[in-house]
Amino acid sequence: MKRIFTSLIATAAPLFVMSQNVNINILKDINPGSEGSSISQLKTFGNKLYFSADDGIHENELWVTDGTSTGTRLVKDINPTGNSGIVELTEAGGKLVFSAFDGSTGIELWVTDGTEAGTKLLKDIYTGESSSVALNFKQYGNRAIFVANDGTHGEEVWITDGTEAGTYMIKDIAPGSESSYSSDFTEYKGKIYFQASNGIDGWELWTTDGTEAGTYMVKDIFAGSDSSPRRFKVFNDKLFFRADDENGDELWVTDGTEAGTVLVKDINPTEGSSINEFVEINGRLCFRATDGVHGAELWTTDGTEPGTVLVKDINPGGADSFPGALTVFNDKVYFQATDGVHSEELWVSDGTPNGTYMVKDINPNGYSAPNFFATFKDKLFFVAIDGSNGSELWMTDGSENGTVKLTPPNATEPSPLYFLPFFTEFNNELFFKAEFDDQGVELWKLSLGELNVTDVQKSLTIQVYPNPVQSELKVQTANKEIIDQLSIYGLDGKLIKTSHPKSNNPAINVSQLSKGTYLLEVQTSKGKTNKKFIKN
Repeated sequence: MKRIFTSLIATAAPLFVMSQNVNINILKDINPGSEGSSISQLKTFGNKLYFSADDGIHENELWVTDGTSTGTRLVKDINPTGNSGIVELTEAGGKLVFSAFDGSTGIELWVTDGTEAGTKLLKDIYTGESSSVALNFKQYGNRAIFVANDGTHGEEVWITDGTEAGTYMIKDIAPGSESSYSSDFTEYKGKIYFQASNGIDGWELWTTDGTEAGTYMVKDIFAGSDSSPRRFKVFNDKLFFRADDENGDELWVTDGTEAGTVLVKDINPTEGSSINEFVEINGRLCFRATDGVHGAELWTTDGTEPGTVLVKDINPGGADSFPGALTVFNDKVYFQATDGVHSEELWVSDGTPNGTYMVKDINPNGYSAPNFFATFKDKLFFVAIDGSNGSELWMTDGSENGTVKLTPPNATEPSPLYFLPFFTEFNNELFFKAEFDDQGVELWKLSLGELNVTDVQKSLTIQVYPNPVQSELKVQTANKEIIDQLSIYGLDGKLIKTSHPKSNNPAINVSQLSKGTYLLEVQTSKGKTNKKFIKN
């Protein structure tokens, strides 16, 4: 089954139309009928894609594909009596390790090389029928860090190289049967940083190099309580994170030393700023925070106190815009937010107030809640609701007109992406979990064809000058209408620059563009039109 969609990047009497074929195919109807195969845990490894699926016979088990229907197969029925519950597929020692249940030894550590014979219990950490429940896997060089409970030491930090002998507890951080509940593993400067509790100092900042001696608390940030360091992000050769102390939860940074672990800024002096979702754009970190005045809004930092500032009060008056699902695409951050007029819609920011704006009001009658973003071939894919059929698959190039829904014309209920889609790029295609045509939830794949640029020039409604241009390109409409948006595209269809002049004779700086031919899209209240220009 194949669906081909065409995305139009320019409409409304265009001078040039850019179109691109979007090919969507079901990989394989693993569980025929309307039940679906409960796809999850997609992981690329070697030249294959591994995942968990239920074919209606074996329940949820380990599957593999080479990207073709005939090359999609069950690897092994790990639990012949039920669901193996595979989670956390992670590379270690040239193999994949994961947590699974075989029906007799509990939830334990497994390993696979992609063959049935090579898929086996790696180590029964909590011997017998009890479960060690190996979780929180993080690849660390050629090994994997995780947490597990051996029945004696509680839940502690373990490491594996994919062999039984090379699988061991690194350190009993909370001595005895107490658990350290370690989590948020992040690699920085060749070590793993995480939060853990030793049973005395509360949840604090720890680090490990994979050895017992090299596993220690970096700093007791909140003496006598829990700082709970989390949301780690490496930026400018330092590790930024959210942590609590007497100031509440705020922005912290560490260079890996106790002295170098410090508060960056007390954003909300009254109760904490609830920092979340770090992403890096244009040499700065963007994140969500509240300062107690503006509500939850978009912030940015260069790593210093004076350089930590509110980007824009998107929803004025102290209300929350609550920017969420922050994702970097083409050197900007895309996210969902509400400005108090429109519900949760698609927004973009380059880290400046003028460069922060709503891309498109996808659902004028409610919220579109764009989420689960994934970049693929100079496009951004996501899930959104336009009010017609629940959560659907969308694609954007960063412009309003280039934000389009990708749905077969006869898609059936329920909505195809009412659940986590598990977007994963593999073999030059984008794989995702979806439901189309009453086949239940299955694994689908998407590919993008070549971009086509068609010249359909009509009577000019805009003037651009000078053309060719070196620095500033000026724009004038025939009737001197207010120009709301200017967008520059390369002839490959990639959005390069956008501005919102709100003027009838604006100019846009093109001095940074390389020499060549570009397309300028001009948007007014009456629609859009386009004009080619040459940069000298």
